[in-house]
Parts: sequence; C-alpha cells; structure tokens
Amino acid sequence: MKISCERNKFSQSFQLAASVVSVRDVRPVLQNVKITVDKSGVLLQATDTELGIRLYVEDCNIVEKGEAILPTKLLKRILVESIEEELTIESNKEKTIVSGERSKYTLNTQVVDEFTDVENFGETAYHEIPANVFAEAIRRTSFSTDTDNAKYALSGVFLELIDNRFAAVATDGRRLAFQEGDAVCVKDHKVESSIFPARTLQIIERAIVDDEPVKIAISANRALVQYGKTTFYSRLLEGRFPRWRNIIPSEDKKVKLDILAGPFAAAVRQAAIVTTEKQPGIVMIFEKGKMITTGNGNEIGDSAIETPVAFDGKKLTLKIDPRFLTEYLRVLPPEKNVTLTFSDDGDPLMLKTDDEYTYVVMPLSS
Repeated sequence: MKISCERNKFSQSFQLAASVVSVRDVRPVLQNVKITVDKSGVLLQATDTELGIRLYVEDCNIVEKGEAILPTKLLKRILVESIEEELTIESNKEKTIVSGERSKYTLNTQVVDEFTDVENFGETAYHEIPANVFAEAIRRTSFSTDTDNAKYALSGVFLELIDNRFAAVATDGRRLAFQEGDAVCVKDHKVESSIFPARTLQIIERAIVDDEPVKIAISANRALVQYGKTTFYSRLLEGRFPRWRNIIPSEDKKVKLDILAGPFAAAVRQAAIVTTEKQPGIVMIFEKGKMITTGNGNEIGDSAIETPVAFDGKKLTLKIDPRFLTEYLRVLPPEKNVTLTFSDDGDPLMLKTDDEYTYVVMPLSS
C-alpha cells in the first residue's frame, strides 16, 4: 500500500477517524485506524465496537493498492507537527513509512487481519435530513443530556423519525431541549424510539461541512448514518426515554415575553459573576418595561443587571440556574428572537424560537 497526499487534507480526515478510535481496554488493533487503498479510493476505518466510521479521503494519489493499520497516536502527532506540504504513506505487513521531502518516519504496525471492518450503509429504508438542519439539531440538544451516567437513557439524544418529520430530544431531568423539523421518509422507514449516544452525534456533527443530505437508518439496537462518502455505525442506548411531550408545560394563562438572545445571554452572564456553588441561582425580576437579573453570593457580593423588555404585567420573579440558560443561549445567534413563557407559581420556564426549537427548564426554589 502506498499513497501520496496533501498533508492538511489527509490530516483532517485522519483526525476525524481517530476521534472514534477506542480509548478503552479493547483489542490493541482497535486503538488504531485501518487504511484500505483500492479502485474505490482511499478508505479510513476506525471503531471502538460501539461506534464506527468509514470515510474516504479525497485527492490522494494512489501509487500501490493494499491495506494497513496506521498507528493512531504517532501518526496524529506527525500530521500535526510536520511542516511538509505533501506526505507519502506506505506500508508492508510490519512497518509503516511516512515520508516527505525533508522527513521520514518508520513506524511499527499491527496485523491488518485482526481489524473488524465497519458496516457500510446499504439500507433501502431510511430518513433523509438536510445536513445543516441535522447538525443544528445536534448542537441544540446534546448539551442537555445527563453527562454523569454514560450508559443511562438520559445520557443520549432521543431521535424520533415519523413520516416526513423528525424530532431530536435531550433531557437530564432538570431541563429539556428539543428540535423538530422536516425530513424525507424513504420506503416507510419509521422510528418512534431510538436513543443515540451523545458522543456519536457530536462526531457526526463534526464531520458535516456542507449541506449534503444525511441518511439515517435504524433497526433493532443499531443505527447507520451516511453523509456523503462517510458512514457512521452506532449502537443505540438501551432504556426507556421519558414521554417528553408530556413534559412540555401548557401555555394557558402564562406570560409571554420576547427578547433577543444576545442581550438575554449578556444579562445572565453578568448577573452570574457573583454566584457560588452554594448559591448558584440568578433571579429574573420582570417589571414594567424591564427585566432585572440579579445574583447573590454572600461571600462575594451581589449583582443587578437591567435589560429593557416589552413587559407590562404585574411583577413576576423566577429563580434559575444560570448554567442552564447560558448553555441554551450559546447555541443561538445573538439576533435570534426568543419567546419566554412563564409564571411565578413554580411551573417550568419555556423558551421557544421561530424555527421549532424549544427549551424547558425547571426553576430553582426560592
């Protein structure tokens, strides 16, 4: 096996494949990336048995066909540290040689036959979602997962694919984020319940660079996702996801208020400066024509940030964990309008945008 390629382009593809490589104590060969060079092109594969990736590297010059195991850690460092514009990578059964005009590395390798190939996308029934829409849905939901329990259902993102619609949902029990949108259903593909590991979706989002459609096929406890010439395999999380639509609070008899994401985020960040782990909450006070966002940490001091808003009702007060608001507002452009729906009777605060994105967060007790 022998190829020559532009270092930067190969590095981008290799880094993506390497992000899937197992960091757990599994078969040593799975801590590396497999390269296959044939008439189809230059294929990289990596897997930790629960997540796998197949991706083709563009614009490589194929000198000799074959396959090899590329040592992940060493090759990553070479690709990052090298100043060569073009590199040649060649391998036999025992060694991998990486060379440029002024550099050469000879690396030990492993037996290629011990690597288990990643399943390719060969499904005929699937859902198709525009890549930019799917990537945004991942960004807008994955931050709400429960990061303390990696195998628990709430540690993943629930994906619902029914007819020509999709919904991505995440919750950690204290807040809920969901994005709905249009999709294309091919050959009656229907999935009412699938829970993707958050890591899987974050790596898929990282791969998306243009607006080619993303194809998603789910069966039993596994999913295949195809984006361009890249295929992802993922096991799905087991467990029961909450009936999330039942969590969405009623909008009846609630106050509604529009505010831009930028000024809202600034007020939250500024008020939170004086909060502490013992006193983490900020208080949002709504009065005629303004929102006063306050924070208090007895050992530090207090804060009061005033923001003009179109509010004309009776005085209302909400106490919220600022982290839950900043993580939500971080995924929105500053000019995005957010509609707050709330009361001061202990019901959740609901935040919605005009593109079917909803966020629900429980208030803190006063």
